[in-house]
Amino acid sequence: MPLRFLLSMMFIVSFLQAQDAHTYLVRLSPEVDISHISKSGLKAKHAYKFNQDKNSFLASFLYVEVSDIHILKALKASGELLYWEKSRTQQLHFEPSDIYYSNQWHLEKIEASSAWDIAQGDSTFVLAVVDSGVDYMHDDLKDNLAYNYEDPVNGLDDDNDGYTDNYYGWDFGSNDHDPMIDGSNFLAHGSTICGVAAASTDNELGTSSPAFNCRYLPVKITSSSGSIVDTNAGILYGAQMGAKVINCSFGSFEFSQAEADIIQYVTDSMDVLVVASAGNEGLNTEVYPAALGNVIGVCALDENDQKIAISNYGANFDIAAPGASIYGPYVQNDYSYKSGTSVATAVVSGSAILLRSNFPNENVSQIRERLLNSTDDIYAVNSEYQDLLGIGRLNLLSALVYELSTFEFETLEHLGMDITPNPSLGIFNLTIRVREYGNYQLSVFDVLGKLYYREDFFADVSTVERSLKLDHINQGYYTVKIVGANFEKSSGIVVVK
Repeated sequence: MPLRFLLSMMFIVSFLQAQDAHTYLVRLSPEVDISHISKSGLKAKHAYKFNQDKNSFLASFLYVEVSDIHILKALKASGELLYWEKSRTQQLHFEPSDIYYSNQWHLEKIEASSAWDIAQGDSTFVLAVVDSGVDYMHDDLKDNLAYNYEDPVNGLDDDNDGYTDNYYGWDFGSNDHDPMIDGSNFLAHGSTICGVAAASTDNELGTSSPAFNCRYLPVKITSSSGSIVDTNAGILYGAQMGAKVINCSFGSFEFSQAEADIIQYVTDSMDVLVVASAGNEGLNTEVYPAALGNVIGVCALDENDQKIAISNYGANFDIAAPGASIYGPYVQNDYSYKSGTSVATAVVSGSAILLRSNFPNENVSQIRERLLNSTDDIYAVNSEYQDLLGIGRLNLLSALVYELSTFEFETLEHLGMDITPNPSLGIFNLTIRVREYGNYQLSVFDVLGKLYYREDFFADVSTVERSLKLDHINQGYYTVKIVGANFEKSSGIVVVK
């Protein structure tokens, strides 16, 4: 950092000390670390827990306190920050309903009972529910919780994972080890989602769930007043604790680059599938994270496969699922009917973890294909929402028996592409390994699916070298996708300025 810039920054910070400081989430450029920011006189700390020797990606996220955003603008202009974000408005996607149907009609609709004839899940596979906690004393929820037996409640971090006594999960709202909901009925949203997705099944009481024997991990991200504290930290925690599917029944109309980066990271680097709700305003709109390209965004239907009035819809959502009068566990051994895209998302995520347990060698892309390519058609009764409710309605049985092509199983791990340098200023070198000669198409999309670059090329050798020049586009995270005969590969790139 130039000395003149450092001194000017320290002067500005000193001048503004008497003003109120606000906390912002920032992401550092690859060549910068927290010491650079601290030397500027700013109060900074790492945003997420990570292994300092192994994870430069998570090390790039900081919480920084500043009194004037011009300081952040200057740091961004100097190249030290990729971006900075203020806190945004988020809300849990949940709407109570007084409409009563027969108990758990949704399980019959997705053909769960027939699916359970094929698979009943594995208790070693875990679904993380990032929400408002859970009543883990509920008779239908206590047995399927993914207890961390390596870290009992004794005041010690026995498993050295950075979270003391996280036996039941974690509460980011209170920053402690107890993810119990706040109050007997207040903020019971998470308890319902855990139950609809992964309540104990075939235990001679209560309700069933798509996950059957798979377990859930409660990750509480709300304060005692009900406000959402840090969903990114909750998503990371679920992935770090070994969950293979993460349920996000919350969202925001505001896009967050940090959220997109975190979800891209857990998807690409940790092979975790993220499922999120479309929201309950009845609007054709984008809601995040559900509208992100690598997240399965879920709309809600009634028992006739028609969109329920409150469900949002749009071209960026992926699938629909039952979401009207869904019967499931509540609190204090009680049960209730709930409606909305939150419970519809729980139906999908509970199904997804059952699929992951039954196909343990399949990656996120393959499980995603199972879910989306095996749906039932819904547009005969939703003509006014054509292609705005995802590809169709979830069918768990069809997803279990869906056959990926033999080619995919044999070659997905051996074929692909390498991209260097990454991140870069916009010039990337691609090494593409293909099985068949022929025509291929290279495309570049942003996190919202917007196309920024496309070219066609012919491969007459098994290893193709391409140069990709993107120095004209804005900095940020993009996806490079190669498509050809019996071939499809995607990889993330970061453009920095």
